[in-house]
Amino acid sequence: MITKTLHRLRKHGWLLLFSIIFCSSSFAEFPDKPIHIVVPFTAGGNVDISARTISQALQEKLNQSIIVDNKPGANAMIGADYVAHAKPDGYTLLLGTAETLAINPHYYSKINYDALKDFTAVGVIGDFPFALVASPNLNIRSVSELVSLALKNPRKYNFSSWGVGSTSQIAFELLKNVAQIDLVHVPFPGASPAITAVSSGEVQAMMVPLSVAIPQAKNGRVIILGITSKKRVSQAPEIPTLIEQNFPVEISGWHILVAPKLTPPEVIDKLHRALTASLNQPSTQINLDRIGINGSPSSILETQLLLEKAYKRWGEILKSAKIADKP
Repeated sequence: MITKTLHRLRKHGWLLLFSIIFCSSSFAEFPDKPIHIVVPFTAGGNVDISARTISQALQEKLNQSIIVDNKPGANAMIGADYVAHAKPDGYTLLLGTAETLAINPHYYSKINYDALKDFTAVGVIGDFPFALVASPNLNIRSVSELVSLALKNPRKYNFSSWGVGSTSQIAFELLKNVAQIDLVHVPFPGASPAITAVSSGEVQAMMVPLSVAIPQAKNGRVIILGITSKKRVSQAPEIPTLIEQNFPVEISGWHILVAPKLTPPEVIDKLHRALTASLNQPSTQINLDRIGINGSPSSILETQLLLEKAYKRWGEILKSAKIADKP
């Protein structure tokens, strides 16, 4: 009788110990290891700079290392697909853009993720205007001069982008439609090689995020002809808008942080609170402002609504511009 009782106590004791260990591991404080932010573009571009800027602030708020992983290719689909099918534990995030979450689903006939169903919104990082840049070889200083050259020489000049169906291409297509000009599109695998082609004179113009254009312009590699925002921006108040120059092209890009679907709500909430605290930090706002990004802390719901509205708007833009890979 005593032997059986001891056996039961030992059995239940081990079960209790196992339960304590299991519960402790299940509810370990998040994050207890490095978090990876996947950038679906090459290093050195607007998205990469944004990720590295915000990761520094997040490291302090979460007291954990933040690693930026560049996974470029297929107009950002490789990186987005990687995160969509990653373990939903909060340790693999995507720095999402219009390409990854609002354009690709409308452009490509084959895509391995659902932009609206395979991700959970964490929060908005910010938005930014595009800059229309030209090669110094053209010796021009305004949009009207570029348009005049293009009108006189249809299809003689080229424009670059970081991929077919990218925001860079579509923004330029909008200018083409407004100005009734015809330039040949030359896609590159990233913003850095695309703008390098402009500076070398290999191509003549490009729509690129202002954060990428400013340092290139300061070094004399490109000429900034105008920006696509409604009003001039504080980062470069001397640069006129396209609207001011009588070319009504208003379009902006945005960066948001998303996680794989089914990521636990408590993890999403902690990530969101850390992101919001980071964006409200004056030093982060200054750092983002320096690279041409307007930090825009938003709720999780506001982020989701932004995604849904952008998904619809970009779909309409692609349809009106007749840009599609689908048959």
